[in-house]
Amino acid sequence: MSKRALIPFVLLLASCGSLLGQGSPFGTIPNGSVGVPYSVDLSSALFGGLFQELQSEITGTGVELSITYAASGSLPPGLSLSGSVMSGTPSQPGNFSFTVTVTIAASFMQYNFSEAIPIPLSIQVDGYTGSGVSVDPGGVTFSLTLGSTSPQSQLIAITNHATQAQTFSATTTGGSWLSVSPSSGSAALGATTLQVTVDPTQLVAAGTYSGGVTIALGGKTYGTSVVATVSSGQQQIELSQTGFRFQAVASSVAALPSQSLLVFNGGSGSVNFTASASTASGASWLSVSPASGTASGASSQVLTVKVNPTGLAGGDYYGQIKVSAPGIQNSPQTASVVLNVAPAGTDLGVFLQPTGLIFVAQAGGTNPAGQTVSMTNPSSSPLTFAASASFSSSAAQLTVQPPSGSVTASTPVQLQIQPSISGLAAGVYFGDVALYITDGSVKHIAIVLIVTSGAHAQGFTPDAESPRAAGCTATKLIPVFTQLGSSFATVASWPTPIEATVVDDCGTFLKSGSVVASFSSGDPALSLLSLQDGRWAATWQPRSAATQVTITVQAQETAPALTGTASIGGTLQANPTTPVISAGGAVSAASLTAHQPLAPGSFVSIFGAHLSAGQAQSNGLPLATQLGATQVFLAGEQLPLQFAADGQVNAILPFDVAPNSTQQLIVMNGPAISVPEPVVIAPAEPAVFTQDFSGHGAGIVVGTKPDLSSFVVDANHPLSAGDVATIYCAGLGPVSPAVPAGTAASLTTLSYTTNTVTVTMGGVNAPVGFAGLAPGFAGLYQINATVPSGITPGTSVPLVITEAGQSSVPVTINVR
Repeated sequence: MSKRALIPFVLLLASCGSLLGQGSPFGTIPNGSVGVPYSVDLSSALFGGLFQELQSEITGTGVELSITYAASGSLPPGLSLSGSVMSGTPSQPGNFSFTVTVTIAASFMQYNFSEAIPIPLSIQVDGYTGSGVSVDPGGVTFSLTLGSTSPQSQLIAITNHATQAQTFSATTTGGSWLSVSPSSGSAALGATTLQVTVDPTQLVAAGTYSGGVTIALGGKTYGTSVVATVSSGQQQIELSQTGFRFQAVASSVAALPSQSLLVFNGGSGSVNFTASASTASGASWLSVSPASGTASGASSQVLTVKVNPTGLAGGDYYGQIKVSAPGIQNSPQTASVVLNVAPAGTDLGVFLQPTGLIFVAQAGGTNPAGQTVSMTNPSSSPLTFAASASFSSSAAQLTVQPPSGSVTASTPVQLQIQPSISGLAAGVYFGDVALYITDGSVKHIAIVLIVTSGAHAQGFTPDAESPRAAGCTATKLIPVFTQLGSSFATVASWPTPIEATVVDDCGTFLKSGSVVASFSSGDPALSLLSLQDGRWAATWQPRSAATQVTITVQAQETAPALTGTASIGGTLQANPTTPVISAGGAVSAASLTAHQPLAPGSFVSIFGAHLSAGQAQSNGLPLATQLGATQVFLAGEQLPLQFAADGQVNAILPFDVAPNSTQQLIVMNGPAISVPEPVVIAPAEPAVFTQDFSGHGAGIVVGTKPDLSSFVVDANHPLSAGDVATIYCAGLGPVSPAVPAGTAASLTTLSYTTNTVTVTMGGVNAPVGFAGLAPGFAGLYQINATVPSGITPGTSVPLVITEAGQSSVPVTINVR
């Protein structure tokens, strides 16, 4: 290309500089609110497709394009600029004016051109108008195996949206096995994390243990339930993800990239398992390999999940990957798979894997090895790209090869990215690779470069045994999103895998501790699973109707005590068809209490959205296992259904589901499959039905006098000492002789609970004559207890059922 051939490009650069220099950006950036996570890609928000037009002008000319961003002036406190992405949590209200200088540079052979464009901007940060404080999540669960000794921890976040700090205190209930740290402190603006720890050495018997964390703050109390299951088995299956999404274009020749599913053994020894794939529609487009494997505490088994959309018309297709192991209490474990096939000719854009990279090197040493990011394009039309790489520090250098090019369905591109550490002092350097695509999109690859002052063992690999760099004292953790990057776009209800790699500022990768993802949309927080190599993963099923979402990961290590956060922003598209189970939404139909265990044989209500295409109810017994297009599965078993509607399904759990385990609940609405929702199964979870079906207040109790006359206990008909109270309840667990779930209990042969049931009325023990299934009904238990003397009379005497270490939510009865 001659110098003359560069003239049109130079004129285009100059015209862009002239236009933007007049303070006339193509777009605007959104305002923010105090205490609410914020993330915006300035390239997309301000310039639309401008840089894509620049890139298309120079494609094939050999010109290398570079676009960098620098901020000056008064950025809102709490926000920072990395590459073209401005993110953080605003900490002060007000109108903040600042300047972002965008430098557009191009080079060709010995010719170099550069244009620095200062753009005046402002952000209005409003005071937070919602609740001043929130505590998330509402419940956490721990799964342990008998004999384990390593404590397990999860995080609870106190989010203060007010600028004024508030003091708090935290206490636990349930026993010495549960602790919280810190137990008191100050919650400043933003998120303050508390670490909830379960000590398995204090849980010496298999069982389900319930406790809670109570936080007192600002004159109010906030509660998070804690449930720990101790399995008598020594193994349990853990999956790195419980859902995947693939995107394809009809009639495209693209071979879609595979995705990985890691299988772990959460206990001791090893697990020998089988893996299978199934589809709900569209024939056999889903596969998994290998079909069997072994996972041990020391290593995981990697499964490869592939889809083949050949011959599929446009539409949404659903399938499942099932991992099973004989004799394992939480078998099977399932990952839902969604394949979206867009109509022929649709441009889906490019996809990157991974979306973030971490480099570690020693100051004065050699450059770290380059790393590869795969760029694919499932659409039939080619897309061209130009890469712009930069660090927030001008001294750090970053190269991308190839710097530009074309990506098609048949020719994915492998980007080789490498930093240069020449002249860099020890420290942490944040960078960004922006890929400007001709379809108007901008994709980002987050870069973290850690330069240590001393040598690091094991070549800076994520090795649990490698010590920190010699002479280096870590001060913080640095999470990097490596799956689902900045400016992401996803769809509600469909599985969205999240992965973050966490490293400290001495270059050691985090393998144990806690990593939690929280969402500005109000979706419940997710605890990420350690993949034992510095990566932490979970599956997000977006439940909110928000269109803009900021995801924040918070990482915490106990020894040494280190923390770190990172945020990304993106968009969320509505989805009116796919079933989604509310977090903690599978509850006893009697108590309706969220985040509590369920029991074998329980009559349950499942709350969510799009669970059924219409309203239907079973007619007679035994109950049907399908109502309309709705089916429900727990632990791989199909459940009998009593009622189904869009937002609620009533079902009965099987009696043979393993107690003291965490199982998966899945709802199918036609071919559409929900992401599995974890459900803790206890030996029993007693709950009394109430007269207003709220789970609180007056219980449904029938009294029988010594003369055998009976009456419904209410405000006008009290119980007296010596009466027999028939208490109607749910969740009393297995019975003998056994009765299939969903069928009527025998009218002639009583089925008794296998666990001992006790009843107290007003704190006084009431002798139990019978506890078991109510004859002629499905899913309904009854207890016959004699009203004792010594009860303080009243219209609201508390009634509590206890079984297998679990107690019911108190209901009230009238005792004279």
